[in-house]
Amino acid sequence: MRFLAPFVLTVMSGAAPAQTIGMNDWIHATANLDRTVQFYVQAFGLESPAPPRPPNPAVPALLNVPGAKLQVAMLRFPGSPFGFELTNFGGDIELHPGQPHPWDPGAATLIVETPNIDAALAAVKKAGASVVTRSGVPVKMRDARMVVVRDPDGYLIELVESPEPGASMGLAVRDIQETAKFYHEMLGFDLHGLAEFQSDTDLSDALDLPSGVPHRMMTAVVPGTQALMQFWEFKRLDGATFRRQVPDPGTPAIALRVSDLDGLLRRLKGAGTPVISAGGLPAQFSPTIRNIFVEDPNGFKIELYEQK
Repeated sequence: MRFLAPFVLTVMSGAAPAQTIGMNDWIHATANLDRTVQFYVQAFGLESPAPPRPPNPAVPALLNVPGAKLQVAMLRFPGSPFGFELTNFGGDIELHPGQPHPWDPGAATLIVETPNIDAALAAVKKAGASVVTRSGVPVKMRDARMVVVRDPDGYLIELVESPEPGASMGLAVRDIQETAKFYHEMLGFDLHGLAEFQSDTDLSDALDLPSGVPHRMMTAVVPGTQALMQFWEFKRLDGATFRRQVPDPGTPAIALRVSDLDGLLRRLKGAGTPVISAGGLPAQFSPTIRNIFVEDPNGFKIELYEQK
């Protein structure tokens, strides 16, 4: 969706703290890891990932879910500056799968750029994707065509026609100014975007929105990377916040590397940010990595990690 319109620049004021220094992965929890891996390998021609590693004993504390056991498959799209992490959680835990509308706050999208959108759409449909776009075909935007589908877990994928392959990330939000303030002040993102709401019938078709729903967008490059993240607000839509536990199939998250985890955590707690991990404390995931899960204002899960 980065191609929709020229931006009216709005930059959050004030110096951003140097907290985020990189990104590991864009994360998607699955109901069946083998099935979802096979979907992405077949649909996008990605390399098969390495076999999952043994469960990490720090996972239950990290998720605040006793008994949880994690398996991970790591994928990478051509031209993508970040990894795409598929997770699956076993053990004696209760899971609650979910499939948000594209406009629900907390709904995330993997945006895949492809030189041939018609071939890409045919491939994802053959692999088992369902089409979200109302017309069922790529929609012509201002300078690109796009179409939205769901993977086997109901996770949203946006295909965008582009001369070069690549990938970026999208997140629907409840209030874009509130979200921009959080990401800027807490995580050091510089956000730019549309200052005013606008309507677009083609976008309504692409996202299966009610006709004429106003929207606005801000974008940010994840500090320390070239990864682009988009934030969308949809006006007059009473979408339910998509808030699930980290292990629930369909749940999205992002893993960000930070420079001072303890200092950032103090600031997040002081601002009332929900902390997910057990006791509100970081988990020791490896001898050199500590990490913790928190929520942004939209219920979206953020894994913060510090590596020594």
